[in-house]
Amino acid sequence: MANERRSNVLHCYVPGIVHYDTPFFKSTPQCFPGISVTGKDCQLHCKHCRGKLLERMIPATTPQALYQACVEIKRAGGVGCLVSGGSLKDGSVPLLDLVPTIKRIKHELDLKVVVHTGLVYPSIAKALIDAGIDAAMFDVIGAEDTAKEVYHLDCNIDAFEKSISLLEDRNIPVVPHIIVGLHYGKLKGERRAVAMLARHRPTAVVVVAFMPLDQTPMQGTEPCSPQDIARVTLACRLLMPSTPLLLGCARPSGMHKIETDILALRAGVDGIAYPSEDACNLAQDLGMSIKFHQQCCSLLWQEAQSQVRGN
Repeated sequence: MANERRSNVLHCYVPGIVHYDTPFFKSTPQCFPGISVTGKDCQLHCKHCRGKLLERMIPATTPQALYQACVEIKRAGGVGCLVSGGSLKDGSVPLLDLVPTIKRIKHELDLKVVVHTGLVYPSIAKALIDAGIDAAMFDVIGAEDTAKEVYHLDCNIDAFEKSISLLEDRNIPVVPHIIVGLHYGKLKGERRAVAMLARHRPTAVVVVAFMPLDQTPMQGTEPCSPQDIARVTLACRLLMPSTPLLLGCARPSGMHKIETDILALRAGVDGIAYPSEDACNLAQDLGMSIKFHQQCCSLLWQEAQSQVRGN
């Protein structure tokens, strides 16, 4: 497998959402937590999630609650947060009324703020221009069958490409995610999703993988293989050689994770969230240095910019 990595540093991300304790690094709990602006509610009821991922987040359904949650994060020594939530039926996360609060958080608390937007529409793209967010994230799906059957979204694939354009045209840092194996553990649309991103200028690209969650319709679905994840990762690297590329936190655990991490490293990723010890050992064997960050992996682009400036 070709190694087209952009640098000789492996950036490792441990935001503290889950416990991480290895000989290489020990994370601080809740250093960069997720906040759900809808609590546990989601109107899409996606088959792979059913709101289970929202249960792990801090609920904050009003501007006041969002600001106070961030005050507590700052007080506890946190460096930032992910502002997320359940989706509306149109695939967007209801953020519009919270943008002034997000801007206030950035200005008054000096926290890094990453926003999970869901599908992007002109109103939220315009509002986010002056909010000063550090990154906007959303999933990119390349198969209409997957969007409809798994996400329950009544839209065509062009909606995902339009979301990218709306953000990048306004110079908002956009970090799309590709979920490998989202179509019931099979590859369907990933090639189209990668090609879609390659037509644009994403600030960074994150590859994640479907992992079955308990108490969801897909809990018994076999995830895709580490080799399939590696194929998609390598395609991203080859088609977007100058774009920061990461293996994100969502992926199956155990031996599956170890193999996935190793293959992703050999495919040329610049960073890995919650890396396995085996991946860190391999990075050292390859002569790479390892740098840990207690924040969301979507912020690798800031590290890349600082290196260009020589900071």
